[in-house]
Amino acid sequence: MKTLITALRQRKSVGVVAATLMIAAAAGGWTVSTTLATNAQAIEAAFELKRNSDAGLVGSYRVTGTDPDGKPYAGAGTVDIALAPSGALELDWDNGKTVGVGQVIGNVLAVACLSKGRTAILMMTINPDGSLSGNWSRRTVRGYKGTETWKKI
Repeated sequence: MKTLITALRQRKSVGVVAATLMIAAAAGGWTVSTTLATNAQAIEAAFELKRNSDAGLVGSYRVTGTDPDGKPYAGAGTVDIALAPSGALELDWDNGKTVGVGQVIGNVLAVACLSKGRTAILMMTINPDGSLSGNWSRRTVRGYKGTETWKKI
């Protein structure tokens, strides 16, 4: 430990500091590796818990809403939500006409997508009944927001 402090004070190369830490870890019975393994397991468990909670949104939804000018959609559409292997939520409106990726933050689903060749964002509140409702904005549509409500089919 004294060598480490001396190296840091003298601003020796990173290699000296790394070597000193490795020697200290070896002398300490490799507790560092077990600590790292335990932390890695805890992090993986947290991601798995999140994946499982997001999986509750997986399914097909009936979509109604309004365009940015306030006019209601001509008819209901469909959005399908799937869980990617990475844990991200993948969204697909009307058989791939619009695609996006989502992330749950608290009780809000934040979605980025490509719609009519322009980027769009949606902030959808996850309601207690399992429906989602919120606003969307599309690049180049000035100052207005559309709305959508999704009800599980």
